[in-house]
Amino acid sequence: MNNPFALWTSMLNAGQMMSETAEASGAVIANRSGTIAAAARSPMDADHRELGRMVSEKSTAFAKSGASLAADWTRMQRDLMAQTQALGAFWLSGRLPTPGAAAAIIARSQKINEAALASGIRALRPIHATATANQKRLGRGR
Repeated sequence: MNNPFALWTSMLNAGQMMSETAEASGAVIANRSGTIAAAARSPMDADHRELGRMVSEKSTAFAKSGASLAADWTRMQRDLMAQTQALGAFWLSGRLPTPGAAAAIIARSQKINEAALASGIRALRPIHATATANQKRLGRGR
C-alpha cells in the first residue's frame, strides 16, 4: 500500500501551485493590461518586446503542458483498460471477486488516482513556472 502522507503532500503541493499560478496570473494580467492600453494609445511607443512575449510564452507553456498530459494519458489508458476488464469480469460472472482479485482492483485504483494527480502536477509545472517568472520579472513578486 502506498504512503497516504506522500499522497496528501502531493495534493497540498498541487493546491499551492494552483494558488500561486492564479495569484501570479492576476498580477501579470494587471501589469500587461497597462502595457496593452499604452500600446493602444501610442502604437509607436509601445513595448513591442513585452507584447510579443505575451503570446509566445503562453504558447510554449501550454504546449509543454499538453505534451505532458498526452504522454501521461497514454500510459494511464493501459491501467484503465486493465481495471475495466477486471471489473467487467467479476460483474459478468455474478460472483464476488476473490480477495486477491479485490486487492488487485484496489491497488490499480490507487495507482490510477496517483497517476492522475501526478499528471496534473506535471501539466501545471510549465504554466506555473511561466506565470511566476513573469510576476517576478514584471516587478510584482511577493
